Amino acid sequence: MDLVNPDQLQLVPGESIEAMFSPGPDRPDQVGLFVRSVSGISRGNGDLGILQRASLIQFNDVLLVLTMVKVYGPADEMFDIWWNYHSSRGTEHFKRMAEQERLTVHFYSDAGKDFTVDTENGFQRFFSNLKKHFEKVPSWTEVEFDRAVRGFCAQAYPKENLWEMIEIRQEGQQPSAEDKLADTELYFNTLPDELRPFYVYLPDKGHCVRIVPSTFEQEASEGNPEDYLHPAPVKTVLRCGIRWTKGYPVAPIPFIPGHGLAVPPDDQEF
Repeated sequence: MDLVNPDQLQLVPGESIEAMFSPGPDRPDQVGLFVRSVSGISRGNGDLGILQRASLIQFNDVLLVLTMVKVYGPADEMFDIWWNYHSSRGTEHFKRMAEQERLTVHFYSDAGKDFTVDTENGFQRFFSNLKKHFEKVPSWTEVEFDRAVRGFCAQAYPKENLWEMIEIRQEGQQPSAEDKLADTELYFNTLPDELRPFYVYLPDKGHCVRIVPSTFEQEASEGNPEDYLHPAPVKTVLRCGIRWTKGYPVAPIPFIPGHGLAVPPDDQEF
């Protein structure tokens, strides 16, 4: 989408998009979020907070960038915005998001733009780490991107599930000797035999399987898969399914650059 005029934009209830806009004279253009509430969000006395989460998701052969904002105040609501790196101005938008320190969220109602909230761009670090991932995979069309978004949402919706799934966690370090429990009999549920060599118990993550996120499958197949292993809850791995590269399990679990795997908190078992 080209440069938009926030005062002339119209959104349907529940719609949320990203677009470039001009914040005013003598100020550089920036990328903003444009959202319309379903329940009707009121700014109230101005005490409106915005939480931010993001994830890089591989669905089939398409890399989906998902940002979510959760509004809390007089009423809570969350919005999901999907970014296509290969759209007509995708690379420019990604570059701007990696550079700009502030983020403007525009809220809409039946009458058009209702109010705006200026907040810190919590996605800046996330976007600054994305380019290298897109340079390693083939491009896709707008149609393929839309199909991938719909396909993933069909599995992951409602939005509350998305929000929990992409909870940002610190990237898991390789387990130490103290953390690692090689005796898989400690796991109280069924663990396939082929995954037993990759089982690990971590005090802060519980029963896990060390897997290669599908985002790094190509790098793992060309190099040393050990360098790309990350601990994921057993339940997440079994639900997502696995494939193999050089004898190492690969799982389609979202990976957030700079933070690590994004997994549902309820999947953790201790």
